[in-house]
Amino acid sequence: MARAQGPAPSFWLGRLALALIVTSVAFSAYVLWRSAVLTPYYDELDWILRWRALAADGDWGRYLFTPVNLHRVPFVFGLLALDIQVFSGTNWPLIASGALALGVLAWILAREGAKAAPPPLPLPAAAAIAMLALTPPNLLDAAMPICVNYLHGAAFAVLAMVLAEGRDGPGVGWRRLTALAAAVLAGFGDAAALAVWPAMAIAALRRRDVLWFAAILVAGTAFVSAYAWGQAASAEGATSGALHDPMSALRLALNFIALPWTQVNIELAWIPGLAIAAVSLAAVTLRGGSMAARSERLAVTFILFSLGVTAMAALGRTAGDVLNVPLRYSVLLAPLHAGLVILALPYADDLWRANRRGGDALWAAALVLLALQGGLMAVRTVRTSDVVRNTIAEFKAGVTTPRTPLFIHPNPAHAERIYADLHRDGLYQRELHLKRTTPAR
Repeated sequence: MARAQGPAPSFWLGRLALALIVTSVAFSAYVLWRSAVLTPYYDELDWILRWRALAADGDWGRYLFTPVNLHRVPFVFGLLALDIQVFSGTNWPLIASGALALGVLAWILAREGAKAAPPPLPLPAAAAIAMLALTPPNLLDAAMPICVNYLHGAAFAVLAMVLAEGRDGPGVGWRRLTALAAAVLAGFGDAAALAVWPAMAIAALRRRDVLWFAAILVAGTAFVSAYAWGQAASAEGATSGALHDPMSALRLALNFIALPWTQVNIELAWIPGLAIAAVSLAAVTLRGGSMAARSERLAVTFILFSLGVTAMAALGRTAGDVLNVPLRYSVLLAPLHAGLVILALPYADDLWRANRRGGDALWAAALVLLALQGGLMAVRTVRTSDVVRNTIAEFKAGVTTPRTPLFIHPNPAHAERIYADLHRDGLYQRELHLKRTTPAR
């Protein structure tokens, strides 16, 4: 039932939201440029050896689709080959692809938030969701080429979920066929994005769309089976920690779902994590049924996706430090954040209509706090990139420190040989924002 018309929207609140959207996009571009790391390190050093094997045997199928730590990421390896063969090794194609994926992700989520918002609130809702998606930890995934796969997977997964909740009606129309294709591409972006299949399947089942559910089940089972082919031993090893220590897996899940705020205090991050998990589970249980509006169903699907990724992380990462969850995974929680904002919009609208001045003040305060959070996170993001760049530069100059195995490669001698080969071939010889440091004695 349509809501009765309330008082006219606040002009200044809309102007503030629009200004913060523009500022957030511009600031994100600056943070991305300031955080960019152009020199390969860690996993990318091994990717370069993979490219050299391609140059020797010409086997593109093996080069693109052989899994790395359970991930099949042909986009990453295709862009790496393009970068080396066309641009002589700059890392800019990978960085640009990550920036594009994050931009598309933020735009889709913000657009859905604006569409779901009641008349006074489209711009504030879009601004809030955009700033949550464009947080500096997510920008760091684009700035560091070894992390762009998370952005590729998340962007295609969000696209798939939006297309799946189109206006085709029951069954399988062209939008939903495109959604299936996007879900396949999400998996080829990053294995964590495979969570899009159960999220879409649960959404179809809850709306009692049997034909669409059957299509997801058949296509998803076929694709995931092919994706996992030959990886049973690796998967068993990855999940052994969680199966033997379920409490550690639960603790990791709570720290994971609290991203990107986990690093504020990794010992206590489980507390906000528990709150977010409880709210999210309540949302997917109580909302998004067969009679729900499209925006509500889509919000619940977003939340289901991020919950699925959280479960995958708990199963696959418990063998390591269960408290210190890397920030690079935070973009996979962006759909959950957007979904919770969308589900809260009707309550925000009721508050605004009951007390316009108070509602305006709360929205303005929330948006300003999100902007301030972005600024504070940007400081740490830039510092992290500076540490990585300067650690690489020191290592290439012959300085080895305790950080070397953590930032460069677990096998420093191996990394040293690859850097020597890159220098000989004139590949990846440019870097940005290097700071002078005192050489180690």
